[in-house]
Amino acid sequence: MKKLLFTLLLSTSLFAQEKATDLFNANVSFIGIGIQYEKALSENFTALGTLDYMGGFRYSYSDFYGSDFEYILTTNIALEGRYYYNFDRRLSKGKNTKNNSGNYIALKGNYTPDWLTTSNSDNLGVNPQGSITLNYGFKRSFAQNFFYEFYTGLGLSLYQDDKVTFDYEIQNYKYYKKTETGVALDLGFRVGYNF
Repeated sequence: MKKLLFTLLLSTSLFAQEKATDLFNANVSFIGIGIQYEKALSENFTALGTLDYMGGFRYSYSDFYGSDFEYILTTNIALEGRYYYNFDRRLSKGKNTKNNSGNYIALKGNYTPDWLTTSNSDNLGVNPQGSITLNYGFKRSFAQNFFYEFYTGLGLSLYQDDKVTFDYEIQNYKYYKKTETGVALDLGFRVGYNF
């Protein structure tokens, strides 16, 4: 009986049960690092601000030019409203909800300016772009303050595209930027630490 009571007390202290809480974290994603602040607005709603330094890369090869590896790193800012819809069900099953561990639906606004951009190629750059997506995700805590998170969603993207036309009157090229729209796929995985 004492062993059972000790086990129950230990498991309760390891997996403290709670509703949405305020969190500040540092994290690593597939290609980048970031910080986030999540503010609880009610028991199930939170607002999340994210600042990431992320990047991309490409590899190309041709018989004439040979191989080439290029990378680019830049800043990304996101604001997100989250609704954690399964806190009550997780609590009723005795599962962990510490540090906002649960499934959520979110509306996310994302902006990628051309700030602090670094690249190993003069041919790579960032045109300012943004998106609004409706996401589904889940977040789980482990080892006290560590967490992992997966999310995916679809939405609308807005981006500036460089355009070139030839003006026959002045016999010269005209360069301009045009705002385009498209479909945005938001897909990500993060591992981080809550402070």
